Parts: sequence; structure tokens; C-alpha cells
Amino acid sequence: MSVITSALRRSLVVVLGTILFTGLLGGLPTEDSGQHAEAATSRTTESQRLRAMKIALAQRGDPYRYGAAGPNAFDCSGLTSFSYARAGRSIPRTTDQQKAGLRAVSKSAKRKGDIILFVKNGNAYHAGVFIGNNRIVHSSRSGTPVKIDPIWTSSYVVRRP
Repeated sequence: MSVITSALRRSLVVVLGTILFTGLLGGLPTEDSGQHAEAATSRTTESQRLRAMKIALAQRGDPYRYGAAGPNAFDCSGLTSFSYARAGRSIPRTTDQQKAGLRAVSKSAKRKGDIILFVKNGNAYHAGVFIGNNRIVHSSRSGTPVKIDPIWTSSYVVRRP
């Protein structure tokens, strides 16, 4: 009887610990979208998205630097996170964090200021800010400054902060 009571007590502690831990973090990722519960409830306004887009556009010509998040050099997700931070909205820093932590939007519903994340085997490897007409502003690689390019592949997902 005491073995059963001990196992039950341990199970209860694990369940309660998980509930408390999850509550502190703001929720577990959901199965269908990979979003975090907190990100799903805090939405960016259209005005903030357009402001983030304009901020990203203003960085054209700034150099690419791996791991840089501005204000004078950027990597791809550094540009997206910098632009949103300047627009008053904090978003995750890396491409995979942005893919997992921001609200999924269908390609047909993408709007100016949305984040385009290029994916391979389910992993995000590049990000840019959608500016309309199938184009993004992005920071792509060493030796290439922040610039505008067309979306060059269909292997992307759209996230809306």
C-alpha cells in the first residue's frame, strides 16, 4: 500500500509542478500551429506592422553581419526583431523562434509588415519583412547590404506578430 501511495504522491507532484511551470511560462506550444499561448493573445496592430515595415525599409544599405540586431548592421532575424522593437512590439529574436512564437497566417492572407520565414525540412533558415507585390526587405548574407528582393521560392511560411 505504501508503494502505491508513494508512486501516486510522486505523480501528483510531477503534474502540479508541470502546471505551475507552464503557468509561469505563459503556456505550452499548441499542436497545430507551434504558437505559444502568450503570442497568440497579444496581437500587433496594422499600424505597428506598417511602421515595422517602414523601419526595415529605412535600413536598406546597412551591412549584413552574422548575429547582428542593429542599429548599424543586421542578420536576417536581427532586422525583423529590430524593426518590430522600434515599432513598439517585442518579438522573438531568431528565425526558428519567430516561426514557433508568432501567429501563423496563410500565404494568401499575408499583409505588409508580416514576417516571411523561408523553411527547409520544417526549419526556418531566413527571414524578411513583407512589403507587398511578392517582395521582402531582408538582410541576406555577408557582403550584401539590407535590400529588397522578390520572394524567390514557395518554401516559406508567413507569421504575423
